[in-house]
Amino acid sequence: MAPKGPTQCARASDSMVQTMLDQLPAAAELPTEQADAIRNLIRERCEQDGWSAEATQCLIAMKRQGDAEACAKLLTDDQQAALVRDQEARFGARPGRAAEPAKPPAPTAPAAQAAPP
Repeated sequence: MAPKGPTQCARASDSMVQTMLDQLPAAAELPTEQADAIRNLIRERCEQDGWSAEATQCLIAMKRQGDAEACAKLLTDDQQAALVRDQEARFGARPGRAAEPAKPPAPTAPAAQAAPP
């Protein structure tokens, strides 16, 4: 049996974090531990909250942090709120700019926009 590849949620969280890391200056040290923590948080929320295929595909396709805003609109208010809540619980405050339910939250596509230190 062939090994299964990453789930849609894993691919979406990888894409979001990579987009965030791509915004760091070239000489910056990569914040591996924080990036992994953000990646895991996004994947967990996606899996536990049942993000739609449309939302995960949007996140996988994102090329810039600004793309996250359109993707966040594909999440329900409850999904966005859970992502922001967990982000604040794990990191003390939103790392970066997370959008409110009216606007997309950063990690979601939203909270993930947070740039690690």
